[in-house]
Amino acid sequence: MLDDSHNIHHCNHPDSPQTQREVDNAQVIVAMPQGEESISISKDVHSCGIPSPPQSPQRAYSPSMVMGAIPEGSSDEASGNQVDELEDPELLRNALNIKMFDLVYFLLFKYEMKEFTTKAEILESIVREYEEYYPVIFSEAYNCLRLVFGIDMIEVDPFDQCYILVTALGITYDGMLSDVQGKPKTGLLIVVLGIIFLKGNCVSEKVIWRMLTKIGLCDEKDPFLYENPRKLITEDFVREGYLEYRQLPDSDPPRYVFLWGPRAFAETTKMKVLEFFASITKSDPRSYPEPYADALKDELDRA
Repeated sequence: MLDDSHNIHHCNHPDSPQTQREVDNAQVIVAMPQGEESISISKDVHSCGIPSPPQSPQRAYSPSMVMGAIPEGSSDEASGNQVDELEDPELLRNALNIKMFDLVYFLLFKYEMKEFTTKAEILESIVREYEEYYPVIFSEAYNCLRLVFGIDMIEVDPFDQCYILVTALGITYDGMLSDVQGKPKTGLLIVVLGIIFLKGNCVSEKVIWRMLTKIGLCDEKDPFLYENPRKLITEDFVREGYLEYRQLPDSDPPRYVFLWGPRAFAETTKMKVLEFFASITKSDPRSYPEPYADALKDELDRA
């Protein structure tokens, strides 16, 4: 468990030059405690994890913008119109993105219904005439589910390639009942837990808001994913025990910091969070020495 006084004392001051450089960086860097190494969770992650929507495949989009662009109806007609023109790389990319968006909605429905799905069902219901591109469509949808919604796909039957969808990293809360939209909120929680851990187990509220806004996860004007992200983080996640939200001693005006809460320690580990972020950036967790050492110590303490 965290040593409370130590963690609060060593929190990044929200107005320090180092913090200001970090939050103003367009890449939204989650800096390591030593300030020399980093994991990017914005532009590079989104470009490899979430394809651009069909309307503008060259543009970089935040998660909420991308998911907000998902067509609500069937894409069969659009796919049929494009199938004869797939020699054009841009048209092909658009068509595959539409299929990816369809698959994300399909899998979210399966998650909500607590139903299994199979490769055969996905091919029949979603991919259809794009079967040869199934690995690409499936991989992009899987990455989007993990990064935006915090949902993992677990293969339960390799022979039939049967999958079940669960919340990632062992977290049991998904926030489905926190607003009328009914979208999983685990992705936002995992990102916040990751920022806290990677910045030395304690981070100022100001840095959290700026980082999440930069990557499109805390835009109150675009409520596609979260009706009220600040309420989710400062109230719901705190009430559920995943975060601690504390006022810095003697701060006037009051300033607040975030730390992991007891439920986060009970359900997941620092190593799982580090591996999650490393997988997104396609890097080795051991390439981040201080966080890796901290996560390894946490594993040994638990053992």
